Amino acid sequence: MKSGKGPKGRSSTADRGGIRKRGPTRIDRDGDLDMDGGAGRGRGKRGRDSGARAQAGGRPQVWDKTLNAIHEAITTNKDSQANIRQSKSGGNLEQLSVRGLKQSRAASHRDGGVESLLGFLERRLAADSKHGTRAKISKSRVEGDVFVVSVRPELVDKLLKLSGVQFAGVALTIEPYSQLDGMIDQPMPNGTTPSTADTKSKMTAILGRRYYQPTKLLNLSTLRNDPDLISMGIFGTASTESKFFPALMKVWDMNFNSSTTKQEAVESVSLADNQLATLTAVTTLAQTFPDLKNLDLSNNNFKDSQSLIGWRWKFRNLEFLDLTGNPISADPTFKDTMLKWYPKLRFLNNAEVRTAEEVAALKRTPIPNQPPYFQDDSQIAENFVKAFFAGYDNDRNSLLNGVYDSHSRFSLSVNPTAPRDQQTETAGWDAYIKKSRNLLKINYLPARMSRSCVGAERIRDMWKSLPSTRHPDIAAHPEEWLIECHPIPGLPDPSGQSETGVGGLLVMVHGKFEELNAGKVELRSFDRTFIIGPGGGVGGIRVISDILCLRAYGGHEAWALETQPIPQQAAHPAAPEGYGMPGPGKSDQQVQQEQLVMQISGKTKMTLQYSEMALSGNGWNVDAALKNFEELKAQGTLPPEAFLP
Repeated sequence: MKSGKGPKGRSSTADRGGIRKRGPTRIDRDGDLDMDGGAGRGRGKRGRDSGARAQAGGRPQVWDKTLNAIHEAITTNKDSQANIRQSKSGGNLEQLSVRGLKQSRAASHRDGGVESLLGFLERRLAADSKHGTRAKISKSRVEGDVFVVSVRPELVDKLLKLSGVQFAGVALTIEPYSQLDGMIDQPMPNGTTPSTADTKSKMTAILGRRYYQPTKLLNLSTLRNDPDLISMGIFGTASTESKFFPALMKVWDMNFNSSTTKQEAVESVSLADNQLATLTAVTTLAQTFPDLKNLDLSNNNFKDSQSLIGWRWKFRNLEFLDLTGNPISADPTFKDTMLKWYPKLRFLNNAEVRTAEEVAALKRTPIPNQPPYFQDDSQIAENFVKAFFAGYDNDRNSLLNGVYDSHSRFSLSVNPTAPRDQQTETAGWDAYIKKSRNLLKINYLPARMSRSCVGAERIRDMWKSLPSTRHPDIAAHPEEWLIECHPIPGLPDPSGQSETGVGGLLVMVHGKFEELNAGKVELRSFDRTFIIGPGGGVGGIRVISDILCLRAYGGHEAWALETQPIPQQAAHPAAPEGYGMPGPGKSDQQVQQEQLVMQISGKTKMTLQYSEMALSGNGWNVDAALKNFEELKAQGTLPPEAFLP
């Protein structure tokens, strides 16, 4: 595959070709084939657009359109390519192509410069408006080298006039959109007209032959020599070739009925021997397999780190990366760059570059996490938390009637800037943003007051408008929760008998939930703070205050307990007491040398004596000592006593 002519997606946000609103990309799925051997056939996520919802008893319409478009692009003469300038999403929007983003300075941003370009275009449109009103770009997506925007018809001419303007160091080219996203513009060589199902079946069969379930390997090497792809005319033109890989990844997505089964199906991918000079043609691999552990890019034409920039900060679990046979391997900064990009990388070009202990050490923080503080003498908070989240997921009315009263308070806040897990898409905030009481965003006092719900009935109305949720089972998955409880005195006595107030509990809960909304399943993180005190509710308690903060899913590693670093002398079984540690009469140089000796011993499994000989004989250069060790080991000249028992 010649990558230089293919499309390139955004560098840091998941992009699978679907039209999107401002925010994360959404893709509908239809699980027709469970390639991991599951017997069930499930229905995948549906798109955000209401027009994409499936008919009762039918399959989602958006994937039908996608397959039809794949089929039509393959079977339609390339000289009469379809033009879908007008959006089919029901909003009467028109689509325009914007070129230049990939070459701009903004392309190095984490989102590939998408938000910067959107803001730039909208500001220019507003500046050209007579009244200076904000001209909104309703939807956008990255499609290879092209940034596709959808706008109202009255904005089309204004946007076209911006063609040639300078953005982040490049001149933008803006023109009517005229290509189908992710499709292949090539007729079958034999002139036949296969059905949409046939087109999908061919791609599925190709993937099936290249997928090795026992080793969880998807072998996509030497694609240009695949006879089935050649017979389909994939490599007939640059346009056909550039559209092929994104379409292949979409078909792969369709073969799974859940994100979990897809994630667990593949650990290794090979893209060896594909004549790749950049990631342009294959960039969607990072969105399809974000949890990849092993990646083979050997025998391609990657010249420098810039040619791989689209996968910087991607593949956060990558442990093995092979770039042998690429010019980049000769770059002296190559190793350091890859170590920065991939925090769990252990093997680069078949050589160990980090030990497991070194990877674990990178996760340690200066102040290790401590267990949560939880003082709950009578298990009041424990029973409340268990009952609350089960009730919130299944029967919010009963929960309100049980522990909320006319004085209870509830507020919701959205934190859109919180760090998120880079391997997940950011769910939209449409269902929450108008109810959010984020005091950093809302300064108008009446708005602040109106978004604070007082009384069970006001809270009931708010909860009815919020999407359904499903929290993890606390007993089965305690590691996904962080719960703290602190006694607090002086709460108002609802009976009026105590002037100094009564004791209560401050309960803070951090975790995640799945949001169920119109057939879609979104993953979010949350922080919820309760003040509970004595009252007439179930269990003799009432909720005085309930504050819910929502944020993008960020994982739960932040509160995982950390083990203390192992002392140097205990890290090596043969090291005498105090070895590698400062002590009376020891110079700093001696301490450093002892630590290097233990490091070499840990990597080579040699004794401390032979490890010191290897270092001293190579000027105390660790890399040189390791290289010398490998040479002697290969020659078989190292005696048995050189190694630890």
